[in-house]
Amino acid sequence: MIKNVPKSIKAISSTLLANEAIKRGIKVDHINDYQEEMAFLELSCRKHFEYIIGQKSSKTSAPASYAEGNKVLAKSLLSRRKISVAEGKSFHKNKINEAYEFIKTIGYPIVIKPFDGDHGNLVFIGLKNEKGCDEAIKKIIKKSKYVLIEEEFKGKEFRFITTTKKVLAVTYRDPANIIGDGIHNIKELVKIKNSDPMRGEKNEKPLVKIKIDNITKQNLIEQKINLDYIPVKGKKIYLRKESNISTGGDSIDVTDQVHPELKKIAVKSVRAIPGLAYAGVDLMTNKDISKKPTKNSYIIVELNSSPGIYPQHFPCQGKPRNVAKEIIDILFPETKGKYL
Repeated sequence: MIKNVPKSIKAISSTLLANEAIKRGIKVDHINDYQEEMAFLELSCRKHFEYIIGQKSSKTSAPASYAEGNKVLAKSLLSRRKISVAEGKSFHKNKINEAYEFIKTIGYPIVIKPFDGDHGNLVFIGLKNEKGCDEAIKKIIKKSKYVLIEEEFKGKEFRFITTTKKVLAVTYRDPANIIGDGIHNIKELVKIKNSDPMRGEKNEKPLVKIKIDNITKQNLIEQKINLDYIPVKGKKIYLRKESNISTGGDSIDVTDQVHPELKKIAVKSVRAIPGLAYAGVDLMTNKDISKKPTKNSYIIVELNSSPGIYPQHFPCQGKPRNVAKEIIDILFPETKGKYL
């Protein structure tokens, strides 16, 4: 039950953390309640103070915050620990010619994204020709000084919510999709799916409404269909390639299915970033998630020190995981198991 959480806190993940704290008698103040941006929360218990912005806490060091936000640096730190990452390089926007030379060495298909992006923004997957690369790079350099180009790794992507000691939850994020009923076209099916009360704008609900945009339309064109196409009953149509919940994906809990070695890799990944208390570790694998991994069967895509925890609390399928409890345990160990 959500109890006495300040109404000014809108994001559901921040609400979950605040609720868990309040249930333990920890005072929660929304310092920047005059803004509509990410909530900056002060948590206090007697003389113990901690701070949370989004889901990033004062337990995360400045070097860790910088490293996880710099995809190239994060990849370097992971590689130093013998953790598999996608082959790739970053290029300054004034040296894009060098980027095309690099693309020739790794070959298509490739992934192009900002070196400091998040939430799947401006991530272009499965690019197969120079024209597609041109379009992707032009869009990225309007927002970022550097472009990250990687060899595409084919597999399924999973979000591990992980501390330096253990994995708290593992979620399969199924990219935005609709399932045909033989009656409605794709545009209508998106509207029907978006009418689910569990779906909202941004991070105010457990799931996010699917947005029909140019990326959606292009993905349909690649499948040789459009918004007017009527899928047969039971046919799943993917609308996007990236598997982010923030772009309309579905959350499926698979925590109990994951092989122990993959969980060890996730924990090792968090430990590879100095001063990182916990993170969302995005891992891709081309093997069954329950099978023991090999060096070439997985990659760590990125880490996020402010992972949205609502998909783990409210999965579309599977068992809910109380990640907020585990995070407050880290911040205020003296309150562990002590509820009002």
